[in-house]
Amino acid sequence: MQNSKTFVVTPSNVNGLISRLLKQDARLLNLSVRGEITNLKIASSGHCYFSLSDGASKLSAAIWRNNFERLKIKLEEGLSVICHGSISVYEPGGTYSLSCVDVEVEGEGEQSAALDELVKKLKAEGIFDRKRPLPEFPGTIAVVTSPTGAVVHDIEKTLKNRFPCVKMLVIPAVVQGEDAPDSIVCGIEYAQKTDADVIIFGRGGGASEDLSAFNSEKVARAVFASRIPTISAVGHEIDITIADLAADKTVATPTAAAVAAVPDKDELRLRLRAMCSALSDRLDAKITQKQNELGVAKARANELLKRCHKEKQTGLYNSAQSIKRLMERKIEIAEAGLLKNRELISALDPLSILRRGYSTVRLGEKTIIDARELKAGDSVEIRFGSGSALAEIKEVRK
Repeated sequence: MQNSKTFVVTPSNVNGLISRLLKQDARLLNLSVRGEITNLKIASSGHCYFSLSDGASKLSAAIWRNNFERLKIKLEEGLSVICHGSISVYEPGGTYSLSCVDVEVEGEGEQSAALDELVKKLKAEGIFDRKRPLPEFPGTIAVVTSPTGAVVHDIEKTLKNRFPCVKMLVIPAVVQGEDAPDSIVCGIEYAQKTDADVIIFGRGGGASEDLSAFNSEKVARAVFASRIPTISAVGHEIDITIADLAADKTVATPTAAAVAAVPDKDELRLRLRAMCSALSDRLDAKITQKQNELGVAKARANELLKRCHKEKQTGLYNSAQSIKRLMERKIEIAEAGLLKNRELISALDPLSILRRGYSTVRLGEKTIIDARELKAGDSVEIRFGSGSALAEIKEVRK
């Protein structure tokens, strides 16, 4: 017989009670469960359902669409994962499951923690602080990447379209796997020996787990040690690698790296035309200004020339008048002196003396001034004021 003291409940009561009890246990509200994915199903609604197995037990799990779309990994059957979420009860079915908000591949948590520590270490050293400007007109672009991928083709095509005169130097490197970090470091170090003006390093994309080479400390230090400005083009826009943080510039794709590395020839033509137009306008304005200044200077020069000419004319006229007056005075003085000299000469003229009754005696070419110069029998010429006579000396009286 049924005990009258037994409390009878319905399945809904039981499931509701269990749900409330689970929600009250903080340990079940923030769980990280490790297991292997089995029975993976993705519903048309976008929700994902699977079981987590540890070999001995299974736990049902679900990821609702909004969380499933944000996952960075692809869920696969048999994948060992760690699921983060809480236990919830589906009361109508009387089942419970792990409601996941995030899923990571097993071991990624430790890797993420180690990566965070490395980031803090390099940041403290200032590895991420230096951001040098890229040269405006590079002559050579060094590309450190896999030579067989699409990266080289994409960069080469973009460079030719944007800036055909630039030279592209491909430095082969392994970008995935255990040898990738050393290979990338060697490529960056080799670029230092070339005439490269910019270094582009990276890969064309891939899953997050393929980016480990670019999260290497040695790669970050090689990027920082580069004397040449660097562009990181890992091609995985969702994740930021340590190499991205160390580079002078970071872009999402190799094509974007080529765009950042060189100017666009068409834009340069437009800039050049605009500069030429502006320069022409400035020259025209300067020429007009100088022409106006020249006109003003010319007018002023003409005015000064006229004034100077007038002043010179006046000065010349005054000088001429002064000279004229001076010459007239000198002529007057000269005429007076001449007249005086003329009178003096006239007074001293022998003919004038002779005309007053005196005469001269010449013996040949000699004028006789003393009777003792003659002797009897000399033929002499006697000159009078008018005419002359020949005579013979009869007697000399001393």
